[in-house]
Amino acid sequence: MDKIEEQVLELIGEQAGINPKEISLFSKFEDLNLDSVAVVELIFMLEERFEISIPFEGLDESELKRNFYNVANLIRHLKGLLHRNV
Repeated sequence: MDKIEEQVLELIGEQAGINPKEISLFSKFEDLNLDSVAVVELIFMLEERFEISIPFEGLDESELKRNFYNVANLIRHLKGLLHRNV
């Protein structure tokens, strides 16, 4: 597990109120009891932590769930954005 994954799992654990070590990369946000509002809050936390902008404005709830389906999907999206900003 790399540093980005560790930091993302830490923030998800904080948001979900669970130990980050209990979170699988394949965990769905709904299984972690994170609704769309909590996912948006998580995105804000990630933007602050990594000093980037994660475009999600204008997405409806179904698009948000599709684009940020599970932990691995979110990490993949984040790494893509970080790679583009280097």
